[in-house]
Amino acid sequence: MISLLLHLAIAAAQAGTLSGYVFRETDGNPPRRLMTVELSDGDRTRYRETTEAGGMFVFRKVQGGRYTIRVRFGDFVVVENQVTVTSSGKNFAAVMLPKRRVSARDFRAVTADQLASQSNRTLQKSLRKAARLVAQHDLSGAAQVYEQAAAAGATADLWDTLGLLYLQMGKKDESIRAFEKAIAQDPEYLFPYAHLGWFYQEDRQYSKLLELANRALVADPQWMTAHAFLGEARAGTGDSGAALQSAQRASALVQGKAAGPYLLMAKVRYFRQDCAGARKDVERYLELNTSARELPGTAKLLELLKACGPIVG
Repeated sequence: MISLLLHLAIAAAQAGTLSGYVFRETDGNPPRRLMTVELSDGDRTRYRETTEAGGMFVFRKVQGGRYTIRVRFGDFVVVENQVTVTSSGKNFAAVMLPKRRVSARDFRAVTADQLASQSNRTLQKSLRKAARLVAQHDLSGAAQVYEQAAAAGATADLWDTLGLLYLQMGKKDESIRAFEKAIAQDPEYLFPYAHLGWFYQEDRQYSKLLELANRALVADPQWMTAHAFLGEARAGTGDSGAALQSAQRASALVQGKAAGPYLLMAKVRYFRQDCAGARKDVERYLELNTSARELPGTAKLLELLKACGPIVG
């Protein structure tokens, strides 16, 4: 009995709370509908909550550790990120619902080819098979199914999915070609821009990121992600003043609710020796995403800020 009580006491001590909110990239406002938020450990969902009207959510008595946080509407996973929950301190996560298209389409804007693909039972059967193979971690098998579907006439979202599969498989050149085909198929479908931009950013191909960001802004001048990519590209090519402007614009488009632009602003301000401004931005970044403190890049920036020199006007 004593050992059981001790076990429960230890478990309670290790439990933490994760709060946060879900917001739309389109305008920074909460979702129009209530969403389901889940914390998963591997393939198993450990905790599940429903957002409040303002997009807020709270998980209480969460066992400390690293989780996948998913936002669902019905059976559809809208977004998926990684979070860490600790038993001490403030755990908070701001989760952005990504913008899929430049604008909502009505029935008249849907092409005959798109309607045909949506009603194609053979295609839908192939896509369900590919989804099962992905769930079984058979990425090569899933890619083959998608390649066969693409040969029969692929839509932009299919090319985009194929690009993500190639990226997971380490086939970078094939991935880039698939994303570019998705963009060519439908320039107003924003996901392939986002996925290709993420790749260029991670690979530090800043000139290509700059070109892609400008193409995306032609498709949608008010797209937060494109402005964020533009800021990263400008920072990577040494134009710190323009990088700061792009990051500020990205943050303003979502009412300051996204964490990413604050990190970029902090890095640029540190480079410009604006230590006070950099500290303020990184503090806001960590308020919006407490898990980010453990990331190597964030930890390095925090160390640099400790020894940051005087402010240059």
